[in-house]
Amino acid sequence: MARVVFFSFDYDDVWRVNQVRNSGKFVGERRSGFRDKAEYEQVKRRGDAAIKRWIREQMLGCSVTCVLIGSATHESKWVHFEIQESISSGMGLVGVYVHKLKAPGQSSQFGTLFTPRNPLDDHTMPAGDDAISRMFADRASDRYETHTWEPTGSFGNLFGSNDLGVWVEEAASRAGRV
Repeated sequence: MARVVFFSFDYDDVWRVNQVRNSGKFVGERRSGFRDKAEYEQVKRRGDAAIKRWIREQMLGCSVTCVLIGSATHESKWVHFEIQESISSGMGLVGVYVHKLKAPGQSSQFGTLFTPRNPLDDHTMPAGDDAISRMFADRASDRYETHTWEPTGSFGNLFGSNDLGVWVEEAASRAGRV
């Protein structure tokens, strides 16, 4: 089943994010959450309340939030807001590290040796109805998977490991969005 995916990312990573976006994994599926820079700048001038409203509108109808994680994503207040909104709305989450993808002006892969901090570590999932779940609050990163997007032609991608469709379906299933 095709899922509508909201993409959460720090705009400084837009070059890497677009490599995932243009990977061909979304043919025939509606995408949400890819911000138009001009539209975002216009909304931003109206303040935080307008940005929050705009993000919530972008998330409407989505079943999974895909957090594309670069080196500074964990510092973005808007990425954290989007993760919290996703949890509050009962959406699935999937993290995807994009730090191995090249960006303009780089002579080599950025951060290949160092995995960025995962912003899903900073968010707690609500307790469920069972006794064990009520005793232990878990982090979003404990409940939902985070994968690494491997560059085309890399050793890590030789076996087609970039299967965002499968990752999204798994996140939807874990959230009960089947």
